[in-house]
Amino acid sequence: MVDRLRFERSLSSLNEVFDPAGEPFSHYRPVLEEMTRMGPGEWRRRIHRAQSGRLEQQRELGMAPDDEVHPTDCVPRILPAADWAVLERGLGQRMLAINEWLRRLEAGRDEVVPEEVIESSTLFDASIPTRFGNVPNRQMGFDIVAVERSGGNGEWEYLVIEDNAKMPVGIEPMNILRASTPDVLPESYTALLVRPLDGLMERLGEVVRAASPKPDPTMAILSTGPHDQYYLDHKIFASELGAILAERHEVELDRDGRLVHKASGRRIDIIYERIEDGRIYDDITGLIESQARGLIEAVFAPNLGIADDKGVYPFIPEMIRTFLGEEPVLDNVKTYSLAVDEDRRYVIDHFDKLVIKSRSGWGGKDVLIAPEESRADIEEFREQVEENPVEYVAQETIDFSTHVLCEADEANDGFVLRDAHADYRIHALASDAQTIEVIPGAMTRVAAPGSKLVNISSGGKMKDTWVQRGA
Repeated sequence: MVDRLRFERSLSSLNEVFDPAGEPFSHYRPVLEEMTRMGPGEWRRRIHRAQSGRLEQQRELGMAPDDEVHPTDCVPRILPAADWAVLERGLGQRMLAINEWLRRLEAGRDEVVPEEVIESSTLFDASIPTRFGNVPNRQMGFDIVAVERSGGNGEWEYLVIEDNAKMPVGIEPMNILRASTPDVLPESYTALLVRPLDGLMERLGEVVRAASPKPDPTMAILSTGPHDQYYLDHKIFASELGAILAERHEVELDRDGRLVHKASGRRIDIIYERIEDGRIYDDITGLIESQARGLIEAVFAPNLGIADDKGVYPFIPEMIRTFLGEEPVLDNVKTYSLAVDEDRRYVIDHFDKLVIKSRSGWGGKDVLIAPEESRADIEEFREQVEENPVEYVAQETIDFSTHVLCEADEANDGFVLRDAHADYRIHALASDAQTIEVIPGAMTRVAAPGSKLVNISSGGKMKDTWVQRGA
């Protein structure tokens, strides 16, 4: 196996596939051995078949084929059953606490997050009516990194770096990736006892439809349109669920305050918003009031984005303690709020050593990983922060794990595996106020070589994540 596989380590962070001596960890051996047996030629053929299937799916959905929609590395990430049990318990706990906080916030009984954090948030508009309902978040995406557990021995501790409540991306790509990786690596997929994702889109549909009391509600996916980088995801979701796919100009309110799809005349009961630039509520006068009156259900309700605010993030462990009476299973990364005088002074004094984030930023936007940037870029971002410090938080840089990016090396009849930083986007669903289902998989995002910014829009790639069944 060693003759055909060359691991090139360029980063100091620990790798999940290979130990410090360059030997593969046991749960990755089936994958690496299968790759070695097939060789780079067959590897390329299988990947080509998988890519062709994805392109054909795009054609069937009426889209121009584009293989850059989901840039993929086909060496899977593997989560042992014991590690998954910790993540599943911790994320279920976290989502329950966040939902309870949102219910209390709607009722004016928030006891955890300081009032100035809410008042200074660009993601919460106190001038509009807020109706989250009994299940404020029905779908959340959590960004997780792995760091070496104290004592080493190849064991990992998992940290939550961000919570994503408003339009979290990832379930559709998970479904697309899983449709092909078992065909690329069928022997190891079977040998590793991977938990399936069968029926994932149907399950998401059931959870979304549970937002309406009607037995067969009409659902609409509201999209920015074909220029959106995730438009394929919107098309797949609408197709799988039999939902209307509409852009903002294709719906309107009728005289009764109900949302109508113009082309079909159908009244819409549930909106699943996937509009990233602006808000559908700004485009349609009266829609906020209709949602507040219960004439329409919104999976991502107005003001729900407050749960994404990185200024709220530091208080989630206390939400768990206060509302659930439990200690958090998963820790946060140490975070400083520039709305707090002491924290702001520390951040300004240590600016070039920290990760600085806009509280309302998403998709890798308005993020500075200072140790990776030039002096000029750091100073430019510092000026931006000093103009409005309350809009920013800062985190200590963390030495999180790396995975591998694979290149077929046909000249030497083998493979080159290079280390690159990776995180997990793990999704959880809530069909009711007390039930949290953490999907047994993840969209792993792998950064471009040398970077810690894992967002696909920043040059990263996706990987399928295989969660192993317990013995």
